[in-house]
Amino acid sequence: MNSAHQTELENLGLSPGEAQVYLAVLRHGPLAVAAIAHETGIARTSIYPIACALAGKGLIEGGLGHGSKFAAIAPDDALVSFVARQKQTVFERERIAQGLAETLAPLAADTKSALDGTVQILRTPHVITERWQRCQLESKRSVENFVKAPIFSFSNPAQRKTAKRSLPHRGLYEREVIEDPRVLANLDEWLAGGEESRVYDGELPYKMVIYDRQAVLLTLVRPGGQPSAMFVRHAPFANSLGILFDYFWQQARPLTAELVREINTAAAKKRAVALGKQKRPDSIVSRDRGGGRTPKLRKRAVM
Repeated sequence: MNSAHQTELENLGLSPGEAQVYLAVLRHGPLAVAAIAHETGIARTSIYPIACALAGKGLIEGGLGHGSKFAAIAPDDALVSFVARQKQTVFERERIAQGLAETLAPLAADTKSALDGTVQILRTPHVITERWQRCQLESKRSVENFVKAPIFSFSNPAQRKTAKRSLPHRGLYEREVIEDPRVLANLDEWLAGGEESRVYDGELPYKMVIYDRQAVLLTLVRPGGQPSAMFVRHAPFANSLGILFDYFWQQARPLTAELVREINTAAAKKRAVALGKQKRPDSIVSRDRGGGRTPKLRKRAVM
């Protein structure tokens, strides 16, 4: 069974089990449940629910009786119809969402004031990115950002939109971040969006964004590497972190093309030195009978 075909079917919206069963009956012709289980390695008790799901999606057909066989519907018909139904479903959901947005808007009129002084924990990169973008769009006076590794998103469409209304953006970058080639690839776009940028040579205390000095998004990386974030809508707290931002901002250097070249030249030299050290063999020093120290070379183990 072609694994590439299975991957493509999964990208189309099928589960791994559905993709395997569809390919099995497509390749071998009508098969009973036991034969499908044999071909796919899926438990026999799971085949019938999967086959029913595929039948509901218009990809296979089969009888309802005990021992009946299932057959694949021709791909040029079944897959095109399947995608068409998905499009129709998305269209219907968009229509429903638009209607709900209009009818539910009055109920949410006081949501922002109700959240004043609250703390929220955001636990996934997707939710963190969504809040980061939305708060930029809602900001009226300023967006101030401590840019600290790791970077979770290199695209900032919200900044491009706010640039049209000249919303001030200030970005304070750790030197280590500027050394990241992925950041360098996006710097021109960020700066073109009207961001005023500086580089701090040391380590910044937090990865955070301050919105209008009224709300703060603090991103924290857990020991396992997974990010979480704390969103605080509290003006005194945001103002205090704004003072901290100003302190580090005054110690930083404006981000210029010359500074970027300087940082990356130094980083390239540092990487070259590190690579040279990795290539040198380890040494073991042992004592001879006379009490002297004789260096001996040990071959590096290769994994």
